[in-house]
Amino acid sequence: MCSYCGANLTIPEALRTKAKPTVTSKPPKQRPAPSLEKEAPDLLRKAQPIAIKAWNSYVYWTWLRRLFPACLTILVIGFFACAALGALPFVLALFR
Repeated sequence: MCSYCGANLTIPEALRTKAKPTVTSKPPKQRPAPSLEKEAPDLLRKAQPIAIKAWNSYVYWTWLRRLFPACLTILVIGFFACAALGALPFVLALFR
C-alpha cells in the first residue's frame, strides 16, 4: 500500500526474489563476574614481584637523591681544603 497515493502495490511472482537465509549466531556465553574475594590471593601473589621491584627502585632513588649532593659537597669542601693546605707554605713564606 502506497502511503502517498493509497494504491495497492504488489510485485509480480516472476520478479520476486526469495529472501537470503541468515545465520543466527548464538550470543557468546557470559562469563560470571570475577569474584575478587576468591581471586584476591592469586592477584596479590602475582603483583608481589612488581611491588617489590617498585619499592626497591624508590629506595634506590631516595638514597641517590641524598647521596649525590652529599658527595658533591664533600668533593667541593675537599677541593678547597686541598687548595688551602697546598697554598699554606707559600702564604707563610710571604710573611717572613
